[in-house]
Amino acid sequence: MGERRRSGAEPRAARAGRSPARVRRPRWRVWLGRVLWLWSLGIAAAFALFAVLLVWYGRDLPDLEVALAAYDPPQVTRVLARDHETVLGEVFQQRRTRVAFDQMPPVLLKAVVAAEDADFYRHEGLDYPGLLRALWANLVAGGYVQGGSTITQQVVKNLLLSPEQTLERKFKELLLAREMEQSLEKDEILALYLNHINFGDGRYGVEEAARHYFGKHVADLDLAEAAMLAGIPKAPSHYSPIRDPVRARERRAYVLRQMVTQGLLPEADARAAEQAPLRVVAHDAEAGSLAPEMIAVARGALADVAAPEKLRRGGFTVETTIDAAIQRATRAALRKGLEALDARNGDRAPLTIAGTKRLRVTKQLPRAGRTHVGVVVGSDDAAERIEVEVGGVRGFAPLASGRRWNPAKLPASRFAEKGAHVRLALVREAREGESAEFAFDLGPQGAVVVLDVRTRDVLALAGGWEVPALGFDRAMSARRQPGSAFKPFVYAQALRRRMVTPATIVADAPEVFDRWRPQNFETWSFRGPIRVREAVAQSVNLVAVRVMRDVGPESVVDFAHDLGIESTLQPDLALALGASEVTLLELVGAYGAFASYGLAGRPRLVAGVRGPDRRLLRGADDDGSQRVMEEAEAFLVTSLLESVVQSGTASAARALRRPVAGKTGTSNDARDAWFVGYTPELVCGVWVGYDDHRPLGRREAGGRTALPIWLDVMRAATAGRAATAFRVPEGVESARIDPASGLLAWEGQTDTIDEWFLSGTAPTEHATPPDVTTPEDFLLQEGGAPVPAPATVSPGTAGL
Repeated sequence: MGERRRSGAEPRAARAGRSPARVRRPRWRVWLGRVLWLWSLGIAAAFALFAVLLVWYGRDLPDLEVALAAYDPPQVTRVLARDHETVLGEVFQQRRTRVAFDQMPPVLLKAVVAAEDADFYRHEGLDYPGLLRALWANLVAGGYVQGGSTITQQVVKNLLLSPEQTLERKFKELLLAREMEQSLEKDEILALYLNHINFGDGRYGVEEAARHYFGKHVADLDLAEAAMLAGIPKAPSHYSPIRDPVRARERRAYVLRQMVTQGLLPEADARAAEQAPLRVVAHDAEAGSLAPEMIAVARGALADVAAPEKLRRGGFTVETTIDAAIQRATRAALRKGLEALDARNGDRAPLTIAGTKRLRVTKQLPRAGRTHVGVVVGSDDAAERIEVEVGGVRGFAPLASGRRWNPAKLPASRFAEKGAHVRLALVREAREGESAEFAFDLGPQGAVVVLDVRTRDVLALAGGWEVPALGFDRAMSARRQPGSAFKPFVYAQALRRRMVTPATIVADAPEVFDRWRPQNFETWSFRGPIRVREAVAQSVNLVAVRVMRDVGPESVVDFAHDLGIESTLQPDLALALGASEVTLLELVGAYGAFASYGLAGRPRLVAGVRGPDRRLLRGADDDGSQRVMEEAEAFLVTSLLESVVQSGTASAARALRRPVAGKTGTSNDARDAWFVGYTPELVCGVWVGYDDHRPLGRREAGGRTALPIWLDVMRAATAGRAATAFRVPEGVESARIDPASGLLAWEGQTDTIDEWFLSGTAPTEHATPPDVTTPEDFLLQEGGAPVPAPATVSPGTAGL
């Protein structure tokens, strides 16, 4: 029994031919195997899905080669002074200036790589460990908290794709990143990145960031500055050294530590940079106000070299002739002069009912481009504005628009009394739900132009106390009556035609023009016989009109156009007194022909235009110089205008303490005040007047209103220059004459004067001593021979 039981109890494993030892796997191994199998299957499926998605999203990828070839991001178009550094104005959609990779300092490149993508120079566009880390962080957080993008991926996203966070965009980004790595060198990718990204405060690219935060070019950044910039793109609004210096320093320290960790920077250098003070440049609230007039000039120059779409993309550089130092002094002098006039006229806050009742309130609806008189109906200190009513239209004027007339910085409630009359310009018409906006226009305006005699470069140009970009520029656009500042053209033409000399005696008598007496500023005192030089110095009206009559108004018009006056001039006797309108730039350019000894040419404002690639697209403007006068003739005009300064209406200009020739001008009722004066090197012209042609005020004239501004400008412009006399050219001769008759002095005469003449025009007769006879009244003498004055008006002037 026992044997059979043993035999019958033989293990099944033995009967089945297997090992008699029982084999049982642990349960965990079974489950592990299943998990691994499923995991492998999942990975395979994921890769398969990934491949399918890559194929699916890769079917309509942007053409990388075409996209890179067409890459042309918006850039700043910059208007520069003649030093090629000082910025006079900017035009932009985005503040960006592209720079070449070799202009980016190595320390900046290392800092950016350390902060943004430590393996940039090792990976092939994708950082797989970084992608996994970002994936895990996002899974743990249950949302998007970390990105795994490389610099290459960021370039792809910014240049070729939208910023939206979608699966489709991410797959396209991965594909294009690999393709970009195969198409471009690493340095090219990094350059694209650094030229494109946002650095906060509206600045894009490292060049604009360096300019904005540190006031220097990117090539000049030191280690501390480079680390600061490298930390900003992570979160521009948080790490801006202007907005949050504390956070910016902390971010800088992080970047420096990363550089050390990655072996890009010695520890000692990092510690020194971390302790460096944060030197962020201060931004002037007046930035862009140095020469905003040049924006319009730049636009005109750019229109000649590029299509409108290219211009909108920007990146151009317009190099002007403006001297930044002289321009700065010119703007300051103009403001100082206008503010002095405000003080004399009482156009300053606080504005009271009693002080402004002289202004007649405008009844018609306000219109843009005109000055209106409104009434103050209230004020708002919190909003810093004054409520006004003009022609039945309610509106407001920001207090800031009246800062010129508010030197005490009074609040709105004290700036103007309720009921006061104020002069206003319409800025924006009333719209639904919004009031009309006005700007204060209480006082007169002015303009200044400074011209280099030798090159005809405009060194300074100010078209108003404050000219907004694309605003009205009174130096180039306002046409006003020049008054007696036009008289030199009349006398110059008479000299050219040998009809007068500086010694010619002209009768200043009422009976000659008793039927026509214009009411311009200069008085009609009738001095009797007077030499041309003295008539010019004292700005005697009747003498200028007589010379105009004899030389012919049409002849003077033609000559003025030859000198550079392009405005329409009326060929009548009133032109002798400046009745036709001209621009200040024209007038200064025409005086430049006298200063340059007879060479006329167009004033130059543009020195060159460069494209986004810095290639010169247009050189300096051709001034079109041509000789319109003999050197001797121009010298004689200059000599006459020197008398205006030495003994005439512009005697205040002697304070410059160097040779000056010039002429004052004041139009009817003192609506325009002028002074144009020049040294052997520079011509400067100043105009002052109200935009609506109202009188400037009692006793205001060219010599009192415009000349002080001229003097301040020229003191700054000539500082450091040696004083030089006007050169005496060939073709002139000097003679000693009798001041009463203009003839050669008699033997033994003691009150003689030396006078200049064109060769061959000096008088040949000697004056008669007074104890022998009294000279007759003389009008004009030709070739030195005195001609008796006619008793009646010539037919050509009848009825004027």
